[in-house]
Amino acid sequence: MELTETDYNILKAIQSGRVESGTSPSHFVDYCDNEIGGDPRPLITEGYINADRFINGLTDKGTQAILDYEKNHSK
Repeated sequence: MELTETDYNILKAIQSGRVESGTSPSHFVDYCDNEIGGDPRPLITEGYINADRFINGLTDKGTQAILDYEKNHSK
């Protein structure tokens, strides 16, 4: 999965603490829809976001995706 600018913003919302651990996935989906304009469910499904009953932060894959995205877009 190649991250879009919106996907990156969704991941950054978790990394930065704008979306706290313990947030319900349904609330997170609403937040992303209203504040970011994207859908985080594909990122959850693909294993970028640690979420079962609650959003628990980024997985190693999600953290690495942010690093890779920043590296590729800082040129």
